[in-house]
Amino acid sequence: MEYGSSGKILKVDRLDFLAKELKAGKVIAMPTDTVYGIAALMKIPAAIERIYSIKKRPRNKPLVIFVKDPHDVEDFVEELPPFGIDLMEEFWPGALTIIFVAGEGIPKEVMAGLDTIGVRMPDAELVLELLRKLKEPLAVTSANISGKKDLVSAAEVERELGNELDYILEGEIKNSKGVSTIVDVTGDHPTIFRPGVIKKKQLEEIVPGISE
Repeated sequence: MEYGSSGKILKVDRLDFLAKELKAGKVIAMPTDTVYGIAALMKIPAAIERIYSIKKRPRNKPLVIFVKDPHDVEDFVEELPPFGIDLMEEFWPGALTIIFVAGEGIPKEVMAGLDTIGVRMPDAELVLELLRKLKEPLAVTSANISGKKDLVSAAEVERELGNELDYILEGEIKNSKGVSTIVDVTGDHPTIFRPGVIKKKQLEEIVPGISE
């Protein structure tokens, strides 16, 4: 077993240990397909509160939910509009976060007082393997202090946030660097909530006339 200088950086062979620690309420940083993220189990409010504290994130900004499979979304959204399903089928796993009307069972801390929830299946096998071991979703946000630059390596995260996090999973960001595109499907027609890695032209091929 190898660790970084802080004693918190874990190699990829420690996923079973990391899953156990997450179920115990720990907060970690991990490489996604876009940037490093801070993560905790969605269902543990105290861990969610720690994410906001570590990131200094405004409490009116919700977290994103990571799932291992599109079918998992059915468990905690009120409805799956057809264009939402089309977007999942085309872009998941990938850098597309989709905002749905939230169903029951999501801690209010995750949603920041809203009635919607952003969900993504990342194109990062390391994260998906961790999710499969957990068998439940993670609440995630980018691993940086709010307003500061995104972090893209375990070393960067260790320097910036190492004193606050329980563990940092070491790994490469192998796909697109940059933030995920966010699309809101809660209305009559999808809208781009935040531009990102997946461009409007790509989205229009699946949902013609999508607005910004």
